[in-house]
Parts: sequence; structure tokens; C-alpha cells
Amino acid sequence: MAMQQFGYTDVAKLLISDVGLPELSPAQALRLAQLMKLTTAEPESVLFRPGGPGLDFMIMLLAGDAVIEGQLTGADDWIVLRGLVPGSLFGELGALDSIARAVVVRATSDVCIATLDDAALGQLTQNDPALAFVLLRALLAYVTRRLRSAHHRIGMLHEINLAQRQELASEIRSDEETRARLRVVLKLESKFAMRTGGDVSRKEL
Repeated sequence: MAMQQFGYTDVAKLLISDVGLPELSPAQALRLAQLMKLTTAEPESVLFRPGGPGLDFMIMLLAGDAVIEGQLTGADDWIVLRGLVPGSLFGELGALDSIARAVVVRATSDVCIATLDDAALGQLTQNDPALAFVLLRALLAYVTRRLRSAHHRIGMLHEINLAQRQELASEIRSDEETRARLRVVLKLESKFAMRTGGDVSRKEL
């Protein structure tokens, strides 16, 4: 995948797309695009790994496909948490705190990414503090949207889980009622067999 196909304008358009930072103006996005470094990676490449905050302030997927993977508590295997599309950001939480990374971002095809590293952020903060402030505010809005989306998904999963539990409880009650009916039938058959001496033919029934 050739980086030459992406100009600053292309990067800026993706940066202010609905999955990116739409709070930025086109002019602000273009200024940020000029500070970002473009790189390519092959399928299965790790674009972002767990550990310390690192030097990458913010990374945006320009082209290709990638997934965010995480680990369940106490598990060894990595599971896919969500897919990324062009315009998606990752690594942005490092801008808001210094908590160690806990996820992996892996390319699932040839990809091209744009990275705004700490050095570029420092340059931006020194030369254009107003834009740096706007960027941080846009990132906070981006993280807030993600948290709301996650909260919505958790709510949906809770509702699905509750419905499944109710369905299971209903099936258990139904099974218990069926077993109770069978016990009644068996008792009646037992009493009937005792009254007829235990020899009941199909013809008699």
C-alpha cells in the first residue's frame, strides 16, 4: 500500500470524519495532518502493543483493516474487542493519562497509518497552544463518545442476559411441571395396575 496516495488533505478529511474528531475544523485538521507521520504495515503487524504509554500520542488508521484485541481477566488468549475502519483512532488515551496500555492493535490487512507522536505534540503545544487545546478537547469528546457507546453495549448485553435467564427459568419451570405430571400419571398407572392384579393388556386399555 503506497503512502504517496495520501496527501495532507486526505489525512485531514479522515481526521474530521464521524469516526474521528469531527469537532475539529477543516483548517485545524489540516494543520494537525501536517504534523503526522505516515507509515505502512503488513497483515498481522502489531500497530500498538500493551505496556507503557510509549512515544505515540495518537494514531489514525488511513487505509486497510485492523482490530483491537484484549485479554479477559485470568485468561491467556487474546480476543477481538472491536474492528477499526479508516478514520479510527487508537492510542489517544495516552493523551489523557499515563496508565499503561492494556490492549493490542493488530493489522488484518495491508494498512497505512498516520501517527502524531509526543515530539509533534510538544511542537504543537509550543507553537500553537490554542490548537493543542482544541485537539485535547476533541479527544476528550471522542473518548466520551466511546464510553457512552460501551455503556450502551453493556446495557444491551445485560438485557440479553436477563432475557436468557428468564427463558431458562421458564424452561426449568416447564420441565418441573412436566415431571410433576409424569409423577401423577405414574402413580395413577401404579394404582390401576394394583387394582387389576398387575396384568393390564392393550386390549383392556
